[in-house]
Amino acid sequence: MDLRTDQGGNREVLGYLSLPSGTTTDDPTDAIVKVADFPVDANGTVPVWGTSTSPQLFGVGFGTHSSAAGRWLPAPPQLISPDGRHYVYRHANRTIHLASADGSEIPVANPNDLTPLAYTISGVVLVQNGPAANGLWLLDPTTQAVTPITPPAGTDDWREVSGLIAFGVDSPGALGAPPPTVVMESSLVLGSTPHPVYAAAPGNVISLIAGDGQGGVLIVVTGTSSGQLIYLSPSGPPPSLEPVPDGVVLSTIGPSHHSDAHGIWFVGPTGIFLFNHSANLPLKRIAAGVTTDVAPGGDCT
Repeated sequence: MDLRTDQGGNREVLGYLSLPSGTTTDDPTDAIVKVADFPVDANGTVPVWGTSTSPQLFGVGFGTHSSAAGRWLPAPPQLISPDGRHYVYRHANRTIHLASADGSEIPVANPNDLTPLAYTISGVVLVQNGPAANGLWLLDPTTQAVTPITPPAGTDDWREVSGLIAFGVDSPGALGAPPPTVVMESSLVLGSTPHPVYAAAPGNVISLIAGDGQGGVLIVVTGTSSGQLIYLSPSGPPPSLEPVPDGVVLSTIGPSHHSDAHGIWFVGPTGIFLFNHSANLPLKRIAAGVTTDVAPGGDCT
């Protein structure tokens, strides 16, 4: 887990979360630290992050523990390769770096200003780096070729990759943008056409989507209703309405989440929750809430 930031924002403390107690334990063997400040223009710099142990690995200010690599990697779980020994990140100089747990890196030119969304068995899924994560591209880790999957359109905001399907919403919902109300999907096959798979009823918005890693996605809908959980199965429609535990306010779950063999984990101040549609496990509170700094840093073991 990523437990908290200290040293004036210059270190990300890594460690472990015990369930069902919800207690955390720091890992003194490693941390993600700011290594340097990289000048981006005449007006400012951006931090360069890396692990504190040797060989030092460079990446972003977030850590994921990889059992295969036997160490922490400086990237969020979705940017770790399926074999657990590689990861990808957008360097401060805007290039995309294919990195390995042994410290080696391959920089990839990035003229379209893209950023990684997920590291999949098909390759690295890239999106535009901006207010809306628009358009989908695929980076081949072997050849370093970047190929368009689907071009940017409107204010589409791609957020999740579940199995071989990308899920997004019709608006990033950021300042100046309308709230998202439609969930879209696109196959990761080159030349795929995105299409809507769910639309919220009038007065409601899509507050969160979370892929389960198997091609399904859980949708949190809030607004005029008290809130709904909608699950879209990889086998197709219709969407299923999922039960919500008594006393749980859906707008407050997460927003940090991570999928593994147990299901989809949601981590946040109001509780740690688990959902697994294929195992017939409805949303369930597993432990009490944690601070907003705590975020999933790998699979539950």
